[in-house]
Amino acid sequence: MSTFALWNAEVDTRPWASTQDLQLAEFGRMVERLRAHEVWAARLAPRTTFSHVDDLLEVPFTTKEDLRAAQAEADTARPLGAFQLVDAADLVQVTSSSGTTGAQTYFGLSRNDWVRWKDRIGNAYRTAGVGPGSVVALTTGMAIVAGGLPYADGIREAGGVLAWIGGQTTPRMAFGMDRIGVDVLVATASFASHFAERCTEELGRPARELAVRTVIAGGEPGAGVPHIRRGILDAWGATRVSEFMGLADVLPAMWAECEMGRGMHFTAAPDVLVELIDPATLEHIPWEPGATGEAVYTTLSREASAVVRFRSRDQIQVTGTSCACGRTAPTIRCVGRTDDMLIFKAMNVYPSAIRELVLDAASPVLSGTMRIRKSSADQVRFDSDIPLEVELRDGMTVERATPLLRAAEEAVRRQLRVRVRVEPLPMGVIPVSDYKNALVYAPA
Repeated sequence: MSTFALWNAEVDTRPWASTQDLQLAEFGRMVERLRAHEVWAARLAPRTTFSHVDDLLEVPFTTKEDLRAAQAEADTARPLGAFQLVDAADLVQVTSSSGTTGAQTYFGLSRNDWVRWKDRIGNAYRTAGVGPGSVVALTTGMAIVAGGLPYADGIREAGGVLAWIGGQTTPRMAFGMDRIGVDVLVATASFASHFAERCTEELGRPARELAVRTVIAGGEPGAGVPHIRRGILDAWGATRVSEFMGLADVLPAMWAECEMGRGMHFTAAPDVLVELIDPATLEHIPWEPGATGEAVYTTLSREASAVVRFRSRDQIQVTGTSCACGRTAPTIRCVGRTDDMLIFKAMNVYPSAIRELVLDAASPVLSGTMRIRKSSADQVRFDSDIPLEVELRDGMTVERATPLLRAAEEAVRRQLRVRVRVEPLPMGVIPVSDYKNALVYAPA
């Protein structure tokens, strides 16, 4: 159990329905502010009051393509493009998306934005297990992205001691983990496992003998998959894995998993409104256990560069609407991205669903690192078996692994009604980044 107090008990324990009502009222005030901006005024619906969540359906979505198009006309006066709301002189910080799915987009903060931003990210880190006395290793080497300086700000805001070890050589990172006595590791799920192996190699003793007891895993889905979670816990000798999620376009940390370990709570209220929609019909889906849909976000208070009803393309599943930790925001898992969906003949499938079933069937022989290979970057449809590259555990032979790999193929066929061709590779062949790792790739 966590020994740290709730970040803001009034907000964190407010009934979810009340939180939504307050956010709808703030949405109306935000719309009034944006009407003074020529570009936004042209995009907004005439409605001025929003008393029910379905009233939001009259307001157009914002997409990643909209943001990129707006920034195509950027100049020195408007470096953030057509959606910029304040003078460049009023910006105090600029961050960017990672650019893993296209050209980078940039987002600015006014001083007030920055103060509120730190508070919201601080709440996420408190929820995930950071508090006074925590020594927190941040592993990304890129300061400008969501997982860089914004995460560093949030760690310090939550009371943690920031040990920003990312961007160095692996031996230096491993030595720093040991020397500083890091007890909280912040990394992607794939890098957390990879880094444990490298620390073991560099330090000459198992990573589980270091001080790490909490691993906060964000930047990519995966930490909620039982086999991946167990692998991270075992590799570090940790007692807790907390999944973490946000978007550079909106807020770098909006969802964080509490000590109960049953999914990520929404931690971005009151500054961000989240909707759950059906990506096909675009209608709202109630926040009920088992519900699945796409998360849509609105920045309610951001002064410098707002986004309104931003389609995240993140497909999430509600895992609960009450929690023993006392927080009242629903808990969720991210099950994939709508724009990552593949088609095998007539069946739609998320790469993350394939990964989970393969690990369930064959984790004793797999390192956990895998990726689907496409013939071209724009391939979505597969008319023959989907090629899935997997890494074998160190010392595991193809011959010994084959029965479980065939069982994994059969599990995918039986449960997802798609066919994969599992291709075993030695450990270390598939590259692992300290930031985001794609489950799907096309050879250059």
